[in-house]
Amino acid sequence: MSYLDIVNAELQEFGIPLSDHERLSLATYCDERVHWNKKINLTALSDARLVRRLVVEPVWIARALKLSGALMDIGSGNGSPSIPFQIVAPALTSDLVEARAKRAAFLRHLCQKLRLPRTSVHHAKFEDIASGLPKPDWITLQAVALTPPLLRVMQGLATSTTTIVWITATNVDSPLKPFDTLTVPTTGTQVLLFHLDLS
Repeated sequence: MSYLDIVNAELQEFGIPLSDHERLSLATYCDERVHWNKKINLTALSDARLVRRLVVEPVWIARALKLSGALMDIGSGNGSPSIPFQIVAPALTSDLVEARAKRAAFLRHLCQKLRLPRTSVHHAKFEDIASGLPKPDWITLQAVALTPPLLRVMQGLATSTTTIVWITATNVDSPLKPFDTLTVPTTGTQVLLFHLDLS
């Protein structure tokens, strides 16, 4: 079964209608990730589990949050959730921050392959470049710990309206009290939403 077939089946399972172009772009993203995974370790997931957790979950989240404006993704790694976000919310302007050179190269390749001109990839540690980055409407993190040092750096970048979107497993202790929590259907993944105290 091709990744396009799997993407179509998973989107149907979640009840998410997308255009042919969006579905094809998501499938191309999967194909590219599998190809690059032979050279660098991007993910241990494959087939339907890969599509569900790293593609369709972010699509569901993007639609639930009605993403628009400027997005900052910290630790972009294998491209999830930022690349699916950009595919289904093309009006976003996205800055992807990735410290590892090979993964940053993969992300740049994806942006070119999928024609995502509103997406910029920064090969650096977030803490080293945060002061020079634009103020975002959204800061997203997946598989990244919300440590006190990271929170302090984000406070210097965020505005009073910036929403932190922390995608994590259930029953994870949070260092901050979210103002809202979303639960992705079927998988139960938690999406914790915060505003930072800038006082």
